[in-house]
Amino acid sequence: MIYPQIIDLKNEARAVPISIDGGIVRHDPFPEGGNVSVRLLKFSSGATTCRHNHGEVEFWTVISGGVRIHLDEKTFLLLGGESIRIDPLRRHRIEALDSGAVMQTVWWHSRAAFEEAISTKEATAKDRPLLLVPAMLTPNGQMHIGHASGPFLHADVLRRIAETGDREVFVLQGTHGHLEHIAIAADAAGLEYYQLAEKNTACFQEALDRLNAVPDIFLGTEPDRRGKAVVLEVFKRLCSKGLIAEREYLVPYDVESGRFRVDAFVHGKCPYCGGYASGHECEDCGALVVDAELQDPVDLEGHSLERRPLKRLFLNLAPMHDALESFASRSFLPIYAKHYIESWLGRGLPEVCISNPNREGIRIPIPGFECQRFNITIEHVPRHLLALEMIREKSGCPALWYQIPRDEMPELNILFGADNAFGRLLVIPGVLSALDLHEMLPRRIFVNQMLTLDGKKFSTSRNHAIWVNDITAKETGEPLRFYLCRRRPDGCVEDFSLSSYESWKRNFWDGRLLRSTGKANQVIERVATDELPCPGQWSATDIAFLAECRRFNAEVRARFEADYPDVRQLTHAIEAFVDAIDRYSCSVLHVPAAAKENEALDRTAARAVTFALVGLCVAAYPLIPDFAARIAGSLGLGVPKLSWLDRDWIAEPVRLPEA
Repeated sequence: MIYPQIIDLKNEARAVPISIDGGIVRHDPFPEGGNVSVRLLKFSSGATTCRHNHGEVEFWTVISGGVRIHLDEKTFLLLGGESIRIDPLRRHRIEALDSGAVMQTVWWHSRAAFEEAISTKEATAKDRPLLLVPAMLTPNGQMHIGHASGPFLHADVLRRIAETGDREVFVLQGTHGHLEHIAIAADAAGLEYYQLAEKNTACFQEALDRLNAVPDIFLGTEPDRRGKAVVLEVFKRLCSKGLIAEREYLVPYDVESGRFRVDAFVHGKCPYCGGYASGHECEDCGALVVDAELQDPVDLEGHSLERRPLKRLFLNLAPMHDALESFASRSFLPIYAKHYIESWLGRGLPEVCISNPNREGIRIPIPGFECQRFNITIEHVPRHLLALEMIREKSGCPALWYQIPRDEMPELNILFGADNAFGRLLVIPGVLSALDLHEMLPRRIFVNQMLTLDGKKFSTSRNHAIWVNDITAKETGEPLRFYLCRRRPDGCVEDFSLSSYESWKRNFWDGRLLRSTGKANQVIERVATDELPCPGQWSATDIAFLAECRRFNAEVRARFEADYPDVRQLTHAIEAFVDAIDRYSCSVLHVPAAAKENEALDRTAARAVTFALVGLCVAAYPLIPDFAARIAGSLGLGVPKLSWLDRDWIAEPVRLPEA
């Protein structure tokens, strides 16, 4: 017989201290890991747990005292004698109101509750337009394939996936406003700042055109009148909320030129990770870096610099802590984003420099700062808001960003490389929250790691790159699109080599893909005139291939409808399906077409490969749209839609265009 255990909460010797949650002692009457786990918690005054979520159902009962519950984006009290159930993935933190508060927690795993949480939480508002915003390109050079493999091409792929489901989509792209990388390149080229920016911006747009990834809205480096006005409107609102402060730091200074060396004009060790950093951003950890905090600062020639006092304007992120913590609580954020935001919340949010004594940029409208310009940090959100106004203008209902009803704002998705994380994961959500634009907070965040070239990082300044405009023309851009999606650096660094690309292009694009679709068309041509005939006789081979087509279509649908479509896996699925089409078509064409007894089998085969080609062109459309359009056109169809996968292509009337 097992006798019940009496737990004495006053006996601290039997308690288990939790070092990570100061001021809380824990009693575990039952071992964790069984069907049901039970824990008793005793709090000292002000003690708090860390904010977290998990896959179990949890039931809390306050035995004595009171606690404050921070649940998702809400806060409320739970007093003695009161209970609450917390379903899976609800992000929570418990804070004691008084000393001696005692709470019992019981938790268990419920597969049904967990499945419901991951399937219904944060459902997408399909009636809202989708706004995709990849990180802007710095126009100190052209677009190389390292750039293309990240946000720029991926935004177009996501746009086309959404369009197959009849969603209204807008892509905002452009070149960065004001970074001193541009000034450095302009000096080296003997050009004015905006001259160089416009020249490289034209090359950038040409590269997007060659990749068939032209955006709906494009913002150049030099802001127009409205672009400047939006920056000042946002700045004034942040000032009114007390989020802008004047700060004086000892900043790297070049005695010989008599100039402060800030932004890209100074380099040193990152104060956070010790890696290589400029006076703006660390290339290794992605942190926004204040030049005054760089260790061992040097100029572009490697000469040591003095430090002299300089007063500038800073954006204070600390008051945005709760808003950013709430943003991090969203379960649909990828692991990199959640980890990055929470790491900064744990170490303390910094003040971010927003003005510098730069040569170009929007002037600061504050006495004493007339010789300074806003830097790129303050331009991030205004560019999003300017895009809102441009979308409204396109729709025929023009409005300024602050006049747009909140429920009519688009769903924002942002895309960027891991080295641009600080501005996208902290500054943009923080400023949008400060402006009370919670409906504009990014719903999905796509982060890519780096694509390297022969094992080394792509670099515009060091000319270690393959430029998009050199490797492809508009007529030959599709294989590069497919291959870059195939090698997209999701989660980890990927390497690109020209020889590997050319080998793949020769074997798959110029080989298996053309051979497979060519043979499929031959199967159709055996029996088709202006209309595809219905099936005749079925064989085991036909039935097996039809099952393969249905499995492929189900995979395509699942990937398209996922919150985070995996385009790498989509390319691999397409390659495998192309092989399946090739094998089936070969088995059909192996038998001569002339024999009358084969006609019924040929009609069935023609229907089967039509079924396959429809699925292939839907899957391929986001990656290689021109190729997909050619397949669709050969079957008398228009722009591929996801709904095509629901149609019965074995019996559906198909009228073929004239040869």
